[in-house]
Amino acid sequence: MKRWITFGLTVALSALLRVSFAQDDHDHEGDIHLGAVDGVAAVIEPEELAEPPYRIRYTLEELLPGLFGVDVGWDFHIEEGDDHPQLRQVTIQQVLISPRLVGVIEGETDPIFGEGLTGTWTLIYDPNDPEAVHQHVIFATDFLPTEANPLIFQFRLVDAVAWDGTALNNSDLYTLEFVPEPASLLALGAGLAGLVGLRRRGGKR
Repeated sequence: MKRWITFGLTVALSALLRVSFAQDDHDHEGDIHLGAVDGVAAVIEPEELAEPPYRIRYTLEELLPGLFGVDVGWDFHIEEGDDHPQLRQVTIQQVLISPRLVGVIEGETDPIFGEGLTGTWTLIYDPNDPEAVHQHVIFATDFLPTEANPLIFQFRLVDAVAWDGTALNNSDLYTLEFVPEPASLLALGAGLAGLVGLRRRGGKR
């Protein structure tokens, strides 16, 4: 399964990132902004993820037949009036991930997040290339979840260093939930309805 997803992502990622998300290359709205609060590494934005219960939902799009995914942007938070971010570096540590869900960094082909993977990803701020810390991860699956039972990715921020060089305490646990877009649910419902109809017709013979 993992090999199939990786193959599908290899085929789809370049086109997906060029077409579906090209318009968002320099638009950081909706990105997960990482920073610090009272000596603790923390998600600063979006507000829904930054505050209890530290949970946010994303809608999966169909990338290829049978392959669903969504782009999640990550960046360091910069306070208004500052010319540098709150962090120098931080590691996103996978704590739990649903089976059949993987996360691939933009420009890569091998998943960094997924079952059986180390699931650690370190972002380091480079003053000579400030935009380099703005990254994207494509979360993808070959399994269509439901609204009631979404796929999940739980993570915490560890080994964070503030701009002034202070080591920060590890963050709370954050949860990303992935659910299908309504169109996918309608298609799935139509397919199930068709199967039920066929079964009923077959039973009448």
